[in-house]
Amino acid sequence: MSRLLPHTTLLTLTTLALTALLASASRAADAEQPLTLPQGSFLGVQRAVDIAVKNHPMLLEGVANLKASEARTEQARSLYYPQVYANANTVAGAGVSNPRFLVGGGLLRENQTTFTGGVIANQRIYDFGYTSNLVESSKLAERAQGQDVSARRALVLLYVQRAYLNSLKRRRLVQIAEETVRERGIIAGQIETLYRQQLKSKLDFDLAHVELVNAQSLLVRSRNDLKASFADLNRTMGIAGADDYVLEDISVEVRPQKTLASLINESLSHPEVKRAKEQTASADARLTATKRQYLPTVSAIASGGTFDPFDARQNQQTGGWWMAGAMVSMPLFTGFLIENQVVEANANRQAASAATSNIEQALTQQVTNAYLDTLTFAQQITLAEEQVKTAQEALQLSKQRYRLGLGTVVEVTQSEVAVTAAQTRLAETQFDYKIAEVTLAYTSQGDDSGRALLLSRASPPSPDAVGPHPAN
Repeated sequence: MSRLLPHTTLLTLTTLALTALLASASRAADAEQPLTLPQGSFLGVQRAVDIAVKNHPMLLEGVANLKASEARTEQARSLYYPQVYANANTVAGAGVSNPRFLVGGGLLRENQTTFTGGVIANQRIYDFGYTSNLVESSKLAERAQGQDVSARRALVLLYVQRAYLNSLKRRRLVQIAEETVRERGIIAGQIETLYRQQLKSKLDFDLAHVELVNAQSLLVRSRNDLKASFADLNRTMGIAGADDYVLEDISVEVRPQKTLASLINESLSHPEVKRAKEQTASADARLTATKRQYLPTVSAIASGGTFDPFDARQNQQTGGWWMAGAMVSMPLFTGFLIENQVVEANANRQAASAATSNIEQALTQQVTNAYLDTLTFAQQITLAEEQVKTAQEALQLSKQRYRLGLGTVVEVTQSEVAVTAAQTRLAETQFDYKIAEVTLAYTSQGDDSGRALLLSRASPPSPDAVGPHPAN
């Protein structure tokens, strides 16, 4: 038994190691595979936002750019620290073993074989603010990249919620089309029965059948549009998902908005504006650093190592050596390199400043347009609701007239078309209003918290909403 125990222990450890290795490989393979959602699964708006924040390529690109910017900042900081290099070389013949400090390249020397190894260190002591301004420029560029990530996240949230609302709108249009097919199928069946009993004409039967076919055609197109909207939703989430989801019911109730002036004022703190301002400050610091290249640079240099000849016949001193010194360098003529670098940095600063003004003006325009869209759609919703009621009442009246023989089937079909058109217009207006609402929230605030701005039907109204009702 004592002999078998070590073998058993070894086998157990080997099995555990292989299991851990396979599990690690499986997790790595799962991490590389894109996220997919099963067909017909429930997809809430907040879950869609969470998936997009983790998987959207635009956000992944922004995070990678931020890491690169952080690395550039550390590269600029490297000028604060000593630059240390090791060197080792061997020379045979009449060459110079240490060309850094000996001037013997063209002098006649005895043939010999030598080995030299050492370390050289160079420390920048003072450069009149070149390094400090260069680091400041890199730090500001890094902060600008952080604001860019926030702006990308806010934009992804907008894309996801827009696509989600569009899918809800398409789903509602499918429901309207299904109701229309069902209603027209009932009427067509009743007219067909009356036609078989010779109580209605062939014309009534044909007209009812034509309208039923039109409704079926509309239903087919609406279902395909719904699948296309799910594909758009998958794209905004950054995944390869299904073409059918169970969506969350979103409240389409019109909510009060803040005043236009306050919304425009809030847009000045948008991540896009902050990013542009940080880029302008970074360009300004780089311009200052570029101008400081005209001034001297004070550095300290030190070196040490060992020298040994391989030829014992050479009567030379061997062993360790060291050197220390200071150096002051100042550019006198660089082929107009610094002058053109200053011109480039100044042009970049002007371009960044102009870009900031352009973004502020664009956001002001977008906030105004989105705000006016919410007012327009809110008023249109009220009108569309009245149209739906009127169309439904007209449809009921036309059906009664047709049963009593006072009206024609044309009146019934026209009333059905009017009801379908009114319901479609109402659904489109309601969801267009919600799209304008989330667009207004993005342009005015640029919220990048990862929280969906939409409210489910069970959610209470937002306590932050103030101001007059948009429909007034």
